[in-house]
Amino acid sequence: MNPQNRRHFLATLGAGLCVSAPGVALAQEFPNKPIRMLVGFAPGGPTDILARIVATALTKAIGQSVVVDNRPGAAGALAAQTLAKSEADGYTVMFAGDGQLTLLPQLSANAGYRTLRDFTTIRTVAGQSNVLLVNKATGLTDLQTLIRQAKTRPGKISFGSAGNGTPSHLVGALLENAAGIELLHVPYRGAGPAMTDFLGGRLDLMFVGMPVAVQHAQNEKFAVLAVTGAKRSARLPAVPTFTELGMKGLGEETDVWWALAAPIGTPAAVQARLDAALRVAMDDPMLKQAFVTQGVDRLDRDAAATARRIEGDQARWSELIKAGKVSNE
Repeated sequence: MNPQNRRHFLATLGAGLCVSAPGVALAQEFPNKPIRMLVGFAPGGPTDILARIVATALTKAIGQSVVVDNRPGAAGALAAQTLAKSEADGYTVMFAGDGQLTLLPQLSANAGYRTLRDFTTIRTVAGQSNVLLVNKATGLTDLQTLIRQAKTRPGKISFGSAGNGTPSHLVGALLENAAGIELLHVPYRGAGPAMTDFLGGRLDLMFVGMPVAVQHAQNEKFAVLAVTGAKRSARLPAVPTFTELGMKGLGEETDVWWALAAPIGTPAAVQARLDAALRVAMDDPMLKQAFVTQGVDRLDRDAAATARRIEGDQARWSELIKAGKVSNE
């Protein structure tokens, strides 16, 4: 190597070390205090339960306490607003559902955040199929009968949801679009009250998570008509998918999912440390068994793939909003 090239090489190497050294040091130092994990829903709900499972496993993997901080309100927007205003140092993260990341910012100009502008997603960790339950007293014992009856009685067959813009509402709106039918949407203040009325016979249909569906699948009062997802569930192997039944747009793209997010601007080294620890946590036997118990699947979607999913979901929900199928009114 001639002297000029040697000087250029050493200068480039030195510059690289100057740039990378702070990042390496930051990753080695992080975390040196507890991490706060925001949850946008009250304790005891599905998102909270999963967040606590992940927080326990992540605590072991990262070597610092990960403390769940419930900030319920505005369908999860309050926690998202808190994250957007938090310091981008990795010590405040959010265990977020897909609705918080993809739908809420589009439903309201006053949501207080924009996902891809204000957040960086670390990794998607869990997903769950939606299951369509029906009261047998309605006589709607299969999807074809449901569609046929809905076309002859538009707006008469009711389905309950946990609220406007929640996953149980969205998948119902997607079914209406795919089948060309009009149902009567009845929003509630949470999944619990909606399920209470459904079990009491005051609603015809409900889209529920897998654990709830399994719980009631053997009840002679109810029938399980179909599941979302790319393939049949091992927990309900006799139940067909919507795709099998000819319903486009109700495959895995409509599944519920959860991801870990941090404020935009969080240093790359800190993001990498969080991601590495999260991948270790996802292999924790305790977490694996807890996810099985909760009826959710472990997902392994990195930051880039999660961002692509967010963009795809936002486009999908935008179509429903423009069609007047979804609102926060």
